[in-house]
Amino acid sequence: MTARHQIRVGGRRLGRDRGAPIDATPAPPLGEVLRLARERKGVDLYRAERDTKIRAKHLEALENGDYAELPGAVYTKGFLRNYAVYLGLDPEETLERWRDETSMTRRSEAVAVAPPRPIAEPRRGLIFTRGVLVAALISFVFIAFVGYVALQVARFSQTTQFAVDPPLVRVLAEDAETTMLSGTTIAGATVTVTGPVDFLRTTEAGSNGRWSMEVPVAKGRNDFSIIARDPDTDRDSPPVNVIVTVPVPPTPAPPSSGSSPIPSLAATGLTVALPLEGAAFTEGVVHVQGTTDGTRVTITAAQAAQPVPSGAPAPSLPSASPRTGPGAVTATPTDGSFEADVPLPVGRWTLTITATAEGRVDAVATRTVSVAFEGLSVAVEAQRGNAYIQVWVDGRPLAGWNPGRVLRRGDSQTFTANRTVLVRTGNSGATSFTVNGELLGPLGDTGDVENWLFEKGRSPRRTP
Repeated sequence: MTARHQIRVGGRRLGRDRGAPIDATPAPPLGEVLRLARERKGVDLYRAERDTKIRAKHLEALENGDYAELPGAVYTKGFLRNYAVYLGLDPEETLERWRDETSMTRRSEAVAVAPPRPIAEPRRGLIFTRGVLVAALISFVFIAFVGYVALQVARFSQTTQFAVDPPLVRVLAEDAETTMLSGTTIAGATVTVTGPVDFLRTTEAGSNGRWSMEVPVAKGRNDFSIIARDPDTDRDSPPVNVIVTVPVPPTPAPPSSGSSPIPSLAATGLTVALPLEGAAFTEGVVHVQGTTDGTRVTITAAQAAQPVPSGAPAPSLPSASPRTGPGAVTATPTDGSFEADVPLPVGRWTLTITATAEGRVDAVATRTVSVAFEGLSVAVEAQRGNAYIQVWVDGRPLAGWNPGRVLRRGDSQTFTANRTVLVRTGNSGATSFTVNGELLGPLGDTGDVENWLFEKGRSPRRTP
């Protein structure tokens, strides 16, 4: 601060009012002037921060005169001008006082001369001391160890290369007693084959990775599981399954007396693996699986009679005609194997599986199964167009379906509950319902927005 600002003249600085008496009281620092003005205004630093958008730590630095704590001279002048206007002070006079208080500091900074730098000693070349050699050796050993571990991890993370020659599903001749299994793997691997009736045999792959084994087969379906073990890591490959079917010859029917002999046709081979006879299901879909040498498999279902307990009297009235199930389900065999899903409502059902081939007698097999739902199952399918679906299960919104989703045409979704399922559909005529395996179809008209409530043991009903 200059001398002309250290003496006040009638409350004004010297030179501003020459007719006023001289007041020799030293002028307070600019920071104190700012602080007193803020206190007269009745605000604290945090209130001033909110009003001026200047951070409180910068306002505090202005009031303490710590200008070195501020970002720079340009920012300091901007802060002072805004703060002075906020406090009701003259911004130009405030800036002039700041220039006077900091003029010596800024002049000293302007004339400051950097001290001379000492002359650097010339850099010496690399010297192989004992410490450098030891550090290099340790680094080399560490890098080699890490590389070895990474190599072992990579080896053990890889599965053993293994393949079995196709076909994996085979139908042999009726008189076949053996079949040949072969494939490729890594050289020297041990190949293990397990099969029916506790069959277990091993062989070793040659130097080119090829292996082969002749295995015995019996009438009907024969399942073989094959794995290969890596000789270096002792890791097994994922198992490969091979299904071999030997058709069971049909029993020829005795010719009727007096009739001329008719040449018998060969029968189509058929083996049904699933479902098992008497199996019980708690969902409305029965999975049928097996092998055949036919070209098409047809599956039909009819309601079976309930078994009568031993000792129970015979019914006096004739029983109602059996209820037929859904339409026939057709499956096309691939490599001699077929599978299909048959939807069934609650009840006891007889499945008839028929394999056909041109020029041969059809093969027929039956399985009796029962379907009894434990709770409530509602399948929703968008058949005739897209439908926006919302779902509540047992009175509560179902996660992921509230807000709802759009079922695209052909898509379906099944919801299970203990008591109730409420479905809101944005296109009732395009939404088909199947409740506990019983197909109900669409329950409304196309484009209608409707709520349908399904309760266990009750018919579905429309709700507001």
